[in-house]
Amino acid sequence: MKNEIKAAAGLLLAAVVVAQPAGAAPDITVRTIPFNVYAQDAVATISADGRYVAYKFEQRGSGSYPRYIYIQDMVTGQKIPANVTLKGTVGGACDYPSMSANGRYVVIGCTAATMGAVTKSGAGYFVYDRETNSTQMIPDTGDDRPATGYAAAISATGRYVAFRTNTPTGIGKIFVRDMINKTTSSTNAQFVNAGGNSRLSISADGRYIAYLGRAGFTGNPNVSVYDRATGVTEAIDVRPDGTRSTDNPTEPTISEDGSAVVFSSIDSSLATPATNKGFSATFVRDRKTGKTEQVSGISNIHVVNSAISGNGRYVGYILGGSMYVHDRLTKLARKIVLSGLSAYGPPRFSTDGRYVVFTTVNLAGNMQSVTIADMGVAANVTLSATTLSLTEGGIAGTYSMALTQAPDFDVKVALATSAQLNLARSELTFTPDNWSQPQVVSVQAVADGVAEGQHSDAIAHTVSSADVNYSVVKPANVTVTIQDGITPTIVLPGTTWTGTELPLAGTAAPGATVLLTAVNRSTGWQSSVSTVADAQGQWRYTLTNYTDGVIDLDAQADGIKSVVRTITVALLPPPPISLPPEQQ
Repeated sequence: MKNEIKAAAGLLLAAVVVAQPAGAAPDITVRTIPFNVYAQDAVATISADGRYVAYKFEQRGSGSYPRYIYIQDMVTGQKIPANVTLKGTVGGACDYPSMSANGRYVVIGCTAATMGAVTKSGAGYFVYDRETNSTQMIPDTGDDRPATGYAAAISATGRYVAFRTNTPTGIGKIFVRDMINKTTSSTNAQFVNAGGNSRLSISADGRYIAYLGRAGFTGNPNVSVYDRATGVTEAIDVRPDGTRSTDNPTEPTISEDGSAVVFSSIDSSLATPATNKGFSATFVRDRKTGKTEQVSGISNIHVVNSAISGNGRYVGYILGGSMYVHDRLTKLARKIVLSGLSAYGPPRFSTDGRYVVFTTVNLAGNMQSVTIADMGVAANVTLSATTLSLTEGGIAGTYSMALTQAPDFDVKVALATSAQLNLARSELTFTPDNWSQPQVVSVQAVADGVAEGQHSDAIAHTVSSADVNYSVVKPANVTVTIQDGITPTIVLPGTTWTGTELPLAGTAAPGATVLLTAVNRSTGWQSSVSTVADAQGQWRYTLTNYTDGVIDLDAQADGIKSVVRTITVALLPPPPISLPPEQQ
């Protein structure tokens, strides 16, 4: 293990944690943002690249303490306030930050007056732009009123914000704000009523919204997903027999494509076989298959919070004060060992699941912190290119591949394509010793003599390994754009030539670079020059500075050579010099 300790500008405490399961899992590096006081849950969120963390800081105690929203740059160590008022000052009383995946925007619910605004309820939703250091208020929706502490959600690019409101009679609603078009749309989402501090979760395209809610004012809430395209509310906490859970779940999170939803519940009948009776567990609902899976294992301890990564692969949950990250592909869970800390706040992932952020408290229970765990780069195959352009019968194209981390066993990558392409090798083998050394794949388009115009093919890659982390890897295909092969031609002005300038012409693929080579058999003189064929495939060039003798000429374009053409050059002697009479 590497036992590295990472820190940013001396502001972050750090500890290294060892991965639990066998396989090529990298070390887990843990960093903290310490509060050094007894504080509320930081409800932290993190950007897709793990660089920016948005969190709340509110000290606990017998008195009333202000609430601050901060954005921490984990690279530079810089910390800036995000509760910036509409006038550009700092001091808005805000709660429940939600950061866009690109790390630019943070949406917060605030007391309107502290942000320089007036609303019917006295509260509002505000979006802070980190790049411009400015804040926009989502316009008041009238009688549908936000309350202080209501938790909103923001899409990956920051374009869409989903938020809750209540009517004066207490009926909950969900609205969506388009921050680009400056429009707010109502929804007919059902079973919305729930506690205001239950955060929403929205897909990257703003279509799907996962939320905790109930039909009336009493009873346990349920997990639902609203589809803005169809207007349909879908039940998520559904048992295999089709009935809906009657137990109390936690707030859900949804993957960025909207296909998977994670939540925790004490209902052991949500998945088959039923497990964890009497204790809450973490469940994943696959909306495509309509199946629910329990991923937190069997335990006699309650799972208190859970979340899913943006790519839908990783699920984090807190069990017994420890954070666990479950890989839905390998079915392995890794425990993040915390030195002197206990996890309790709801986790949030970066898009690819590499980073997870959550609130921690020291073992004495009197000092909070924000903890960021770097799970390391996932096992994968990296490609130097995913597209190539080739000409039939022309020169080969190449790309390379390597692994992202050392495997425990050999990793084989099988390559497959159609008869359109010719691969120099059909399999690559990476070992624990050469895993990081790029291996080159060479591919040539086959000259089949069929006029097809521009067409395409693909090279597929299949990974096999006894290393469980690599056994689930599915590398990208390489797409190859293929042009019909056109053999270039040379047109000579004759079989012999006596002039000092030799005009050449010919054809090639439109826009192709034509390399002309001339070699004098008699004297050894040679020349290589290039020209470009026009849009009609015609090219012209005038050759000079050659010598008497038999000259062989050929043209090459896109790696395809023409037939060699030969011309005999016999330069005429210069005319005699006529002298004036007085010099004769």
